[in-house]
Amino acid sequence: MAFIKVSKVKASTGKVHEYLKIVESVRENGKVKQKTVANLGNIAVLRKDIKQIVNGLLRACDQEPLTFADDGTLIKTQEYGVKYVTESVWKDLELPVVINKHFRMRSTGLDYEKWILMMVVNKLSDPHSKLGIFRWLRGVYWPEHGLNAKVFSDEISETEYLSLTKREVNKFYTAMDHLISIKDEIEIHLYKRLRDLFSIEVDLVFYDLTSSYFEGNGPDDFAKLGYSRDKKPGNNQVVIGLIMCNGFPIGHELFEGNEVDKSTVKCALENLKRKYKINKCIFVGDRGLVTDENLNELEKHGFESIFAIRRRRNEEVNKLLMLKSIYCIEKENLYWYEVKEGIRYIVCKNPKMAELQKQSRESDIKILREKLDNIKDKTDKLKKSGGLKKIIKAVEEVLRHNQGKRLIDYKINEETGHFSYWLKEESVCLEEALDGVYVLRTVNDKMRAIEIIESYKDLIEVERAFRTMKSVLDLRPMYHWLEPRVRAHVLICYLAFLIERYVEQSLKKHNAGFSALSAFESLSQLGVATMEVKGQHYIYISKPGWRNAVTLKALGLKTPNRCVINGKDSV
Repeated sequence: MAFIKVSKVKASTGKVHEYLKIVESVRENGKVKQKTVANLGNIAVLRKDIKQIVNGLLRACDQEPLTFADDGTLIKTQEYGVKYVTESVWKDLELPVVINKHFRMRSTGLDYEKWILMMVVNKLSDPHSKLGIFRWLRGVYWPEHGLNAKVFSDEISETEYLSLTKREVNKFYTAMDHLISIKDEIEIHLYKRLRDLFSIEVDLVFYDLTSSYFEGNGPDDFAKLGYSRDKKPGNNQVVIGLIMCNGFPIGHELFEGNEVDKSTVKCALENLKRKYKINKCIFVGDRGLVTDENLNELEKHGFESIFAIRRRRNEEVNKLLMLKSIYCIEKENLYWYEVKEGIRYIVCKNPKMAELQKQSRESDIKILREKLDNIKDKTDKLKKSGGLKKIIKAVEEVLRHNQGKRLIDYKINEETGHFSYWLKEESVCLEEALDGVYVLRTVNDKMRAIEIIESYKDLIEVERAFRTMKSVLDLRPMYHWLEPRVRAHVLICYLAFLIERYVEQSLKKHNAGFSALSAFESLSQLGVATMEVKGQHYIYISKPGWRNAVTLKALGLKTPNRCVINGKDSV
């Protein structure tokens, strides 16, 4: 084997010269010796022409010449990791097959599936409005994007840019319109695909609701005022129901903004039966879903249920608490006892939460007393300025907050204007009994009590899902004015969330030790550098860090090729 060797020669002046030679190892008489193949000359002389010499040797040997970094110009750096992983999962879920089948039937001739994927990647990478997606795409390596290249040029004016993006954004809106038309087909396909990939067992199905508000009025006859979980009571909204199983979303529905929770259950049950062909499962839901009608629907479909039931103004709960049964101490923050009356009731208590709720109530009572005492001190002044109505208005305003109406009652003497108040002792005693308590209801007679409790606690996974969809994936607020666009916007968030869950479950399976959200944060640092060398563009992909390497391994993905030759500039 030949190799380069440096030999040093000391001149009579004492200066040391370094010479390059090509030598090869040969065996003579059983011994390995180095034989000089060629003397290349003094290193000091060769240094200025070394690149040409190296490439000359490569060409002489019919090899491609090397490109040296300092011969090129760095054009730009772009994000790549989130797109690479999301697109890989997208393909693994076989979504291109389902979506493109639909578009082929419509004979659109445009690559809408790619633009749908772009919107999903955008949600996982850096959520923006649809117009903002172009600015985001400038920073993402996405060859063959199918959009007008001028959108990504720095050489057009802001006016021209805005005019162009208003036209190009219609590609995304049209893609959304097509997407929502195959919502059921996509959800059914994904359910079957996830069932195969992750061996999902549909024994427990979790259902919960949230709301998402609009900036502006939103679509007529769809966006309405209702109970706002976003603390935006003055904004029109829609209600979203999410079905989850084994940590994955398997379906969602949108309802008008004033739809009450209990009325959505029938739709969820019909979807389980009709869309997913699920004939037997345990339906897990939170307070507000328990009605005789819903229980009858569950029985009609052959489903069992685990529900939390309302604690206040509920005779069943009052009777259960009056029993004062002895709690089984399961662990530090979980006590429980069970009552069977045909129906199984499991009363659970978290002592830590109970103490916090007690402290919060005592603080509320203190605040209420201070404010009401202040009104008492000003009764004469209030009576003179506005009479009894002004006193009543001031008291009612205080009692609107800090559980006031639940804990305190009052009386005002119409003749004297004397104002007095007192604690509702019976209500306070009930609140004390309810501190840290929740009650579960089921007719299942096979599961152990602790299994029922743990199953209900898994409903928290749905609450986490909503937090992810709302904050990380930019579900809210919504700006669309057409109902199909609103539904498509939520479906895109849903698809992004499903991919986030796919990555999460893969990381858990491989004991990665970090979450999917952390993985996507790290993937955003896996980038691409575009360099121009003698008119040729070279795409260099950065080396994955430890977290990226673990993520790719957990997903069964190969590390991307480090260098790609690309004759054209690309987004």
